[in-house]
Amino acid sequence: MALRRRDRILIFKLSALLSLVRWYNIFFLALSQYLAVLFVLNDPSDWRWILLDPKVHYIVFASLFSVAGGYIINNFYDLEKDLINRPDKTLYEKLLKQSTALRLYFLFTLTGLVLGISVSFNVFLFFATFNFALWLYSHKLKKITFIGNLMAALLSITPFFAIFLYFHLEDLVILTYISFLLLVIFIREIIKDLEALKGDVILGYPTLPVVLGLRRTKWLVAFFTFSGLIPAGAIFYKAGFTGIGYYLALGLAAMFFSAGLLAFAEKREHFHYLNHLYRLLIIGGIISLIWLV
Repeated sequence: MALRRRDRILIFKLSALLSLVRWYNIFFLALSQYLAVLFVLNDPSDWRWILLDPKVHYIVFASLFSVAGGYIINNFYDLEKDLINRPDKTLYEKLLKQSTALRLYFLFTLTGLVLGISVSFNVFLFFATFNFALWLYSHKLKKITFIGNLMAALLSITPFFAIFLYFHLEDLVILTYISFLLLVIFIREIIKDLEALKGDVILGYPTLPVVLGLRRTKWLVAFFTFSGLIPAGAIFYKAGFTGIGYYLALGLAAMFFSAGLLAFAEKREHFHYLNHLYRLLIIGGIISLIWLV
């Protein structure tokens, strides 16, 4: 009977850890990197040779461990705010003691660095800088108006550049497409701040909604939504209306639709819905990498 109880506690703690490191984001990060390697940076017919290259897997898993560590340290610094904005989920994640979470943070970060040095010294330096940036964002930068949102978006796509560094990417269309995804992620970060407005006000976090107010923040989102026409137009001009064009057309339509919904959004539930809509947009952008050739 005691063994069963220990097993249940272990399962609960493992589940809390998976929630803490946002396993679904980790999964889609791995998926996006493998899709980029197979369909964007190489000839898909060479998939066997690519998947037999251990350095590709080292880079992917170095990214996953580094990002998992980033989520842990971010939650560590955001504990008070999370208890206000999402108390049930935060209390569940606290099944893992903070001391245990910090030990896992150092373990994941070190694992990412070891995997990075297994590829090359340049990749090691890349992940050392990335891990430092994740800590700096969680500790300082996320509390700086606008800079916090921009850094969150940049850090979300930074693991891609480890893959690009290894394969020496120089394709302008791919970089432009990544900039479009960066814009989508950046807008989502602002919407997440709208969703977390209550906790930010109570704790004095100077996020865009706190500093600018609800109305001006909505106008800012509308401006960035319209700016999505620039990278999309550049890709249409350079590559034509190919497979990726369907995602861009649908993505832009969804962004404008979301901006319309945002104009009437007032409650936390409304922003929560828009947050999930942008998450679907990002997932669609990841899957659409298979057409970015």
